Amino acid sequence: MKTTLAAAVIVAALALPSSAHADNPGWGIRAGLEAPLVTHRNDAGNSFNIGTSFQPAVNLLIQKGPSDLIAFGVEGHVNFLSTNTFTRTGTSIGPEVMLNVPVVPLYLRVALPIRIEPAAAELGLRVAAGVKINIPFVGIYIEGVADMPFVGNDVTGNAETAFSKQILSLGAGIEIRI
Repeated sequence: MKTTLAAAVIVAALALPSSAHADNPGWGIRAGLEAPLVTHRNDAGNSFNIGTSFQPAVNLLIQKGPSDLIAFGVEGHVNFLSTNTFTRTGTSIGPEVMLNVPVVPLYLRVALPIRIEPAAAELGLRVAAGVKINIPFVGIYIEGVADMPFVGNDVTGNAETAFSKQILSLGAGIEIRI
């Protein structure tokens, strides 16, 4: 009986529309933690995974949309730790666009992060897809993220070219609707 009730609650939550406020999307503020699972570099020998170096980051997003289907915002990403002998990936900020899929709790977002520290600036592409379960005023999300550089230098000063590095991450957090 308890299992059936729990399953019914989960199915009902997943069936809710992807926006907590369909009539007034308002402002959204997201905060979450993220960790790269795999980092692949096109040059030999510099790829690693979460077992080699744990590099957690805080991800903050402020966004507003004209409807519950699309939102525009600013994303800040702060990598605060790097284990082993790896250099932390630093802090980035940049514009983002989020598309919410109607009826189901799925979303896709794209950002253009500009790394501002450490080392020289780097412009990248960040694509994320995830699931967001909404309850009034708050959403809980989990997402997969892919990061790729466009132009600039990496944290060690080496020149980056378009798609010379790929980082696959997993993140989770909350979104508050105002």
